[in-house]
Amino acid sequence: MKGSYGRAFYGVQGLGTGHKGTEAAGYLRLGIVGNANVRTPTGVERLMSVGDRNPVELSEGMTSAEIGITIPAVEDPDFLQLAIHDVGTDELNWLSTKFGYNQGANQLTVVAIDCKIDTLTLRLEAGGRLNADVRMLGGKVQKSAADPGDMSFFGAMAYRWFEGIWDEVRDLRAIELTVRNNLTLEPLIAGSGTTRDPDRIWDAMDEGDTEVGGTLTYFLSDPAQDLQDCLIPGQDLNLTLQSCGDVSPGQLMVLHIHGLKPIDENLTLPAGGNILVEVPFMATGWDLVG
Repeated sequence: MKGSYGRAFYGVQGLGTGHKGTEAAGYLRLGIVGNANVRTPTGVERLMSVGDRNPVELSEGMTSAEIGITIPAVEDPDFLQLAIHDVGTDELNWLSTKFGYNQGANQLTVVAIDCKIDTLTLRLEAGGRLNADVRMLGGKVQKSAADPGDMSFFGAMAYRWFEGIWDEVRDLRAIELTVRNNLTLEPLIAGSGTTRDPDRIWDAMDEGDTEVGGTLTYFLSDPAQDLQDCLIPGQDLNLTLQSCGDVSPGQLMVLHIHGLKPIDENLTLPAGGNILVEVPFMATGWDLVG
Protein backbone atom coordinates (compact mmCIF):
# COMPACT_ATOMS: atom_id res chain seq x y z
CA MET A 1 0.00 0.00 0.00
CA LYS A 2 1.43 3.34 -1.01
CA GLY A 3 2.64 5.44 1.89
CA SER A 4 2.30 2.76 4.56
CA TYR A 5 4.86 1.92 7.21
CA GLY A 6 5.17 -1.70 8.17
CA ARG A 7 5.47 -3.30 11.60
CA ALA A 8 7.26 -6.54 12.39
CA PHE A 9 7.07 -8.87 15.41
CA TYR A 10 7.97 -12.41 16.46
CA GLY A 11 6.71 -14.74 19.17
CA VAL A 12 8.01 -18.02 20.60
CA GLN A 13 5.54 -20.90 20.46
CA GLY A 14 7.82 -23.35 22.25
CA LEU A 15 9.69 -26.61 21.74
CA GLY A 16 8.36 -29.99 20.65
CA THR A 17 5.32 -31.17 18.74
CA GLY A 18 2.98 -30.01 21.50
CA HIS A 19 3.56 -26.39 20.51
CA LYS A 20 3.13 -26.90 16.78
CA GLY A 21 -0.09 -25.49 15.38
CA THR A 22 -0.66 -22.91 18.13
CA GLU A 23 0.11 -19.24 17.58
CA ALA A 24 2.48 -17.62 20.08
CA ALA A 25 0.72 -16.12 23.08
CA GLY A 26 2.71 -12.90 22.91
CA TYR A 27 4.92 -11.02 20.49
CA LEU A 28 8.20 -9.10 20.75
CA ARG A 29 9.61 -6.45 18.46
CA LEU A 30 12.08 -7.53 15.81
CA GLY A 31 14.15 -4.39 16.32
CA ILE A 32 15.47 -2.43 13.35
CA VAL A 33 14.11 -4.19 10.28
CA GLY A 34 15.24 -2.99 6.87
CA ASN A 35 12.96 -5.32 4.94
CA ALA A 36 10.58 -8.18 5.64
CA ASN A 37 8.73 -10.34 3.17
CA VAL A 38 6.34 -13.29 3.38
CA ARG A 39 6.10 -15.61 0.39
CA THR A 40 3.40 -18.26 0.21
CA PRO A 41 4.08 -20.68 -2.66
CA THR A 42 1.02 -22.65 -3.69
CA GLY A 43 2.79 -25.68 -5.14
CA VAL A 44 0.66 -25.54 -8.29
CA GLU A 45 1.87 -27.92 -11.01
CA ARG A 46 0.81 -28.71 -14.56
CA LEU A 47 -0.93 -32.08 -14.83
CA MET A 48 -0.27 -33.44 -18.32
CA SER A 49 -1.89 -36.30 -20.24
CA VAL A 50 -0.83 -38.26 -23.33
CA GLY A 51 -1.94 -36.54 -26.52
CA ASP A 52 -2.52 -33.11 -24.98
CA ARG A 53 -0.22 -30.13 -25.47
CA ASN A 54 -1.99 -28.22 -22.77
CA PRO A 55 -2.34 -29.34 -19.15
CA VAL A 56 -5.60 -31.04 -18.32
CA GLU A 57 -5.44 -29.44 -14.90
CA LEU A 58 -3.37 -27.08 -12.82
CA SER A 59 -3.08 -29.23 -9.73
CA GLU A 60 -2.56 -27.73 -6.28
CA GLY A 61 0.37 -28.98 -4.22
CA MET A 62 1.78 -28.54 -0.75
CA THR A 63 1.81 -24.96 0.54
CA SER A 64 4.17 -23.31 2.99
CA ALA A 65 5.49 -19.95 4.15
CA GLU A 66 8.90 -18.52 3.30
CA ILE A 67 9.87 -15.50 5.40
CA GLY A 68 12.84 -13.23 4.81
CA ILE A 69 13.97 -10.59 7.32
CA THR A 70 16.81 -8.10 6.85
CA ILE A 71 18.21 -6.46 9.99
CA PRO A 72 20.60 -3.59 9.13
CA ALA A 73 21.70 -3.05 12.75
CA VAL A 74 21.52 -5.89 15.27
CA GLU A 75 20.44 -4.61 18.68
CA ASP A 76 19.17 -7.70 20.47
CA PRO A 77 20.69 -11.16 20.00
CA ASP A 78 17.69 -13.03 21.47
CA PHE A 79 15.85 -13.47 18.17
CA LEU A 80 19.01 -14.55 16.32
CA GLN A 81 19.84 -17.06 19.06
CA LEU A 82 16.66 -18.92 18.09
CA ALA A 83 18.67 -20.26 15.14
CA ILE A 84 20.52 -22.46 17.68
CA HIS A 85 19.11 -25.82 18.73
CA ASP A 86 17.95 -26.07 22.32
CA VAL A 87 20.57 -27.73 24.51
CA GLY A 88 18.08 -29.95 26.30
CA THR A 89 15.95 -31.19 23.40
CA ASP A 90 18.28 -30.61 20.40
CA GLU A 91 15.34 -28.94 18.64
CA LEU A 92 14.66 -25.50 17.23
CA ASN A 93 11.88 -23.42 18.73
CA TRP A 94 8.59 -23.08 16.90
CA LEU A 95 8.01 -19.40 16.18
CA SER A 96 5.20 -17.12 15.00
CA THR A 97 5.85 -14.01 12.94
CA LYS A 98 3.52 -11.08 12.53
CA PHE A 99 3.75 -8.31 9.95
CA GLY A 100 1.40 -5.56 8.92
CA TYR A 101 0.53 -1.90 9.03
CA ASN A 102 -1.95 0.49 10.60
CA GLN A 103 -2.91 3.51 8.56
CA GLY A 104 -6.16 4.57 10.16
CA ALA A 105 -9.00 2.82 8.39
CA ASN A 106 -6.52 0.76 6.36
CA GLN A 107 -5.10 -2.02 8.49
CA LEU A 108 -3.49 -5.36 7.73
CA THR A 109 -2.08 -8.16 9.85
CA VAL A 110 -0.27 -11.18 8.38
CA VAL A 111 0.54 -13.99 10.82
CA ALA A 112 2.64 -17.04 9.92
CA ILE A 113 2.76 -19.82 12.49
CA ASP A 114 4.95 -22.92 12.90
CA CYS A 115 8.10 -21.13 11.72
CA LYS A 116 11.73 -22.05 12.34
CA ILE A 117 14.93 -20.29 11.33
CA ASP A 118 16.47 -22.11 8.37
CA THR A 119 19.36 -19.79 7.46
CA LEU A 120 21.05 -16.93 9.30
CA THR A 121 23.84 -14.73 7.95
CA LEU A 122 25.71 -12.24 10.14
CA ARG A 123 28.02 -9.61 8.62
CA LEU A 124 30.29 -6.93 9.98
CA GLU A 125 32.62 -4.62 8.09
CA ALA A 126 35.10 -2.28 9.74
CA GLY A 127 33.41 1.03 10.49
CA GLY A 128 29.94 -0.47 10.12
CA ARG A 129 27.25 -2.21 12.13
CA LEU A 130 26.57 -5.86 12.74
CA ASN A 131 23.76 -6.77 10.34
CA ALA A 132 21.82 -9.95 9.65
CA ASP A 133 19.70 -11.72 7.06
CA VAL A 134 17.24 -14.33 8.33
CA ARG A 135 15.33 -16.90 6.28
CA MET A 136 12.54 -18.86 7.94
CA LEU A 137 10.23 -21.66 6.85
CA GLY A 138 6.71 -21.83 8.22
CA GLY A 139 3.22 -23.18 7.92
CA LYS A 140 -0.17 -21.57 7.71
CA VAL A 141 -0.42 -17.86 6.84
CA GLN A 142 -3.47 -15.95 8.02
CA LYS A 143 -4.43 -12.42 6.95
CA SER A 144 -6.88 -10.07 8.58
CA ALA A 145 -7.93 -6.43 8.38
CA ALA A 146 -6.67 -5.69 11.88
CA ASP A 147 -4.07 -3.64 13.71
CA PRO A 148 -0.85 -5.73 13.89
CA GLY A 149 0.13 -4.15 17.20
CA ASP A 150 1.38 -1.01 18.85
CA MET A 151 4.96 0.04 18.17
CA SER A 152 4.99 2.59 20.99
CA PHE A 153 7.09 0.22 23.14
CA PHE A 154 9.87 0.31 20.54
CA GLY A 155 12.55 1.87 22.75
CA ALA A 156 15.78 0.51 21.30
CA MET A 157 18.35 2.81 19.73
CA ALA A 158 19.93 2.79 16.31
CA TYR A 159 23.59 2.59 17.23
CA ARG A 160 25.66 4.63 14.81
CA TRP A 161 28.90 2.76 15.36
CA PHE A 162 30.22 -0.50 16.71
CA GLU A 163 33.77 -0.77 17.99
CA GLY A 164 34.99 -4.29 17.50
CA ILE A 165 37.69 -6.04 19.53
CA TRP A 166 39.02 -9.17 17.84
CA ASP A 167 40.99 -11.71 19.86
CA GLU A 168 43.38 -12.32 16.95
CA VAL A 169 46.57 -10.51 15.93
CA ARG A 170 45.36 -10.12 12.36
CA ASP A 171 43.89 -6.78 11.28
CA LEU A 172 40.34 -7.86 10.56
CA ARG A 173 38.54 -5.98 7.78
CA ALA A 174 35.27 -7.92 7.62
CA ILE A 175 33.61 -11.09 8.81
CA GLU A 176 30.65 -13.06 7.50
CA LEU A 177 29.11 -15.98 9.36
CA THR A 178 26.39 -18.19 7.87
CA VAL A 179 24.37 -20.81 9.75
CA ARG A 180 22.26 -23.34 7.84
CA ASN A 181 19.88 -25.64 9.69
CA ASN A 182 18.86 -27.45 6.49
CA LEU A 183 15.15 -27.65 7.21
CA THR A 184 12.86 -29.63 4.91
CA LEU A 185 9.07 -29.70 4.81
CA GLU A 186 7.49 -33.15 4.63
CA PRO A 187 3.88 -34.17 3.89
CA LEU A 188 2.66 -37.48 5.28
CA ILE A 189 0.09 -40.03 4.23
CA ALA A 190 -2.01 -39.72 7.34
CA GLY A 191 -3.04 -42.79 9.27
CA SER A 192 -6.13 -43.34 11.41
CA GLY A 193 -4.33 -41.93 14.46
CA THR A 194 -3.03 -38.84 12.70
CA THR A 195 -4.69 -35.50 13.06
CA ARG A 196 -3.61 -33.40 10.14
CA ASP A 197 -4.38 -29.92 8.91
CA PRO A 198 -7.37 -29.96 6.54
CA ASP A 199 -5.51 -27.59 4.21
CA ARG A 200 -2.54 -28.44 2.01
CA ILE A 201 -0.01 -27.72 4.77
CA TRP A 202 3.02 -29.95 5.37
CA ASP A 203 2.91 -32.31 8.34
CA ALA A 204 6.52 -32.40 9.53
CA MET A 205 9.51 -30.05 9.47
CA ASP A 206 12.67 -32.13 9.47
CA GLU A 207 15.78 -30.56 10.98
CA GLY A 208 18.93 -31.58 9.14
CA ASP A 209 22.57 -31.25 10.13
CA THR A 210 23.73 -27.75 11.03
CA GLU A 211 26.37 -26.07 8.87
CA VAL A 212 28.38 -23.17 10.30
CA GLY A 213 30.90 -21.30 8.19
CA GLY A 214 31.80 -17.99 6.67
CA THR A 215 34.65 -15.78 5.53
CA LEU A 216 37.31 -13.72 7.30
CA THR A 217 38.75 -10.77 5.38
CA TYR A 218 41.83 -9.11 6.83
CA PHE A 219 44.75 -6.88 5.85
CA LEU A 220 47.98 -8.77 5.22
CA SER A 221 50.12 -7.80 8.21
CA ASP A 222 51.59 -11.04 9.52
CA PRO A 223 52.62 -14.41 8.11
CA ALA A 224 49.61 -16.68 7.73
CA GLN A 225 49.62 -20.25 8.98
CA ASP A 226 50.48 -22.97 6.51
CA LEU A 227 47.15 -24.36 5.33
CA GLN A 228 48.97 -27.21 3.59
CA ASP A 229 50.33 -28.50 6.87
CA CYS A 230 49.01 -31.93 7.83
CA LEU A 231 47.42 -30.53 10.97
CA ILE A 232 45.34 -27.34 11.08
CA PRO A 233 44.37 -26.56 14.67
CA GLY A 234 40.78 -25.53 15.31
CA GLN A 235 40.32 -22.11 16.87
CA ASP A 236 37.71 -20.56 19.13
CA LEU A 237 37.52 -16.92 18.06
CA ASN A 238 35.65 -14.05 19.68
CA LEU A 239 34.51 -10.69 18.35
CA THR A 240 33.39 -8.20 20.99
CA LEU A 241 31.08 -5.42 19.78
CA GLN A 242 30.24 -2.34 21.78
CA SER A 243 28.32 0.83 20.99
CA CYS A 244 30.25 4.08 20.81
CA GLY A 245 30.82 6.08 23.96
CA ASP A 246 28.15 8.76 23.52
CA VAL A 247 25.33 6.23 23.21
CA SER A 248 23.56 5.62 26.51
CA PRO A 249 22.79 3.03 27.64
CA GLY A 250 25.78 1.30 26.10
CA GLN A 251 25.47 -2.09 24.48
CA LEU A 252 27.89 -5.00 24.47
CA MET A 253 27.64 -8.16 22.34
CA VAL A 254 30.13 -10.97 21.84
CA LEU A 255 30.13 -13.24 18.78
CA HIS A 256 31.74 -16.60 19.58
CA ILE A 257 32.88 -18.90 16.77
CA HIS A 258 33.82 -22.39 17.92
CA GLY A 259 36.28 -24.80 16.33
CA LEU A 260 37.08 -22.64 13.29
CA LYS A 261 39.21 -24.22 10.56
CA PRO A 262 40.09 -22.51 7.25
CA ILE A 263 38.95 -24.03 3.96
CA ASP A 264 41.41 -22.14 1.77
CA GLU A 265 43.15 -18.80 1.51
CA ASN A 266 42.84 -16.18 -1.21
CA LEU A 267 45.58 -13.53 -1.30
CA THR A 268 44.88 -10.56 -3.58
CA LEU A 269 47.67 -8.21 -4.70
CA PRO A 270 46.04 -5.22 -6.43
CA ALA A 271 47.88 -2.74 -8.62
CA GLY A 272 47.01 -0.13 -6.03
CA GLY A 273 45.34 -0.26 -2.64
CA ASN A 274 45.28 -2.67 0.25
CA ILE A 275 46.59 -6.21 0.17
CA LEU A 276 43.74 -8.35 1.48
CA VAL A 277 43.44 -11.98 2.43
CA GLU A 278 40.10 -13.80 2.34
CA VAL A 279 39.79 -17.02 4.32
CA PRO A 280 36.60 -19.07 3.95
CA PHE A 281 36.14 -21.28 6.99
CA MET A 282 34.04 -23.97 8.62
CA ALA A 283 33.18 -24.03 12.33
CA THR A 284 31.63 -26.43 14.79
CA GLY A 285 29.32 -23.90 16.47
CA TRP A 286 28.56 -20.31 17.34
CA ASP A 287 26.61 -18.04 19.65
CA LEU A 288 25.91 -14.34 20.05
CA VAL A 289 25.71 -13.12 23.64
CA GLY A 290 24.59 -9.68 24.70
